[in-house]
Amino acid sequence: MAAYGVVIPAFNAAATIGAALNSVLAQTARAEAIVVVDDGSTDDTVAVIDAMNLPVTVLRQDNAGPGSATTRGIAALATPLIATLDADDLWLADKIEKQLAYLD
Repeated sequence: MAAYGVVIPAFNAAATIGAALNSVLAQTARAEAIVVVDDGSTDDTVAVIDAMNLPVTVLRQDNAGPGSATTRGIAALATPLIATLDADDLWLADKIEKQLAYLD
């Protein structure tokens, strides 16, 4: 399977970012890299991520919107494929495996 990375733009997502990250980590096809771009959150989004002690890169920027945060995350990845996930969304465990199989 092809290597892929994940970008999660996040703004004030302390209540949901943990579940979103856990759904990425539960994938049957593992991500090579996970980048969360904190888009100027004023809550504990980054503290929640740090407390989880996960293999995640966190980038911080002033609030510029989800498009800007996603673009910054994409620029930080070197994988041939990139998946995006909103910080308040979840993936089923086989989501990426099914998508990668379709691309083969």
